[in-house]
Amino acid sequence: AAVRSGELPEDRLADAAGVELPAAHYDVITCLASLHHMPFATLTRFRDALAPGGRLLVLGCYAGHTYRDLAAVPVNAVARVAVYGTERARGIRTPPRKAPVRQPEMTLPRLRAESARLLPGSELRQLLFWRYLLTYTK
Repeated sequence: AAVRSGELPEDRLADAAGVELPAAHYDVITCLASLHHMPFATLTRFRDALAPGGRLLVLGCYAGHTYRDLAAVPVNAVARVAVYGTERARGIRTPPRKAPVRQPEMTLPRLRAESARLLPGSELRQLLFWRYLLTYTK
């Protein structure tokens, strides 16, 4: 999603790696669990589309397991059981969603290295459950 200051958000279905983006135009560009579906170098297109002081925010997925991820697995299992139990108690039977899935290929160390190379000054923080938060200010 990309929104210029003073404008309403605009939804558009397009190939983010190929759509034409105006240079130095957007105040904020976000990616939510989508960057691993496109070439990582697409970040340079987003970087170039940011206005001075603009922010790029990426909540992404990485490949591999760290000790932190493995420690979170039991917590995730307990949370899933709690949600399932609550839904059953309420009589809710939500069928599982079948969203298109592509497994991430980049490990966390490689993401850190590529982010630093493509977005100097960016920050990449590891989150739970194979997620990361990448922030960059132009």
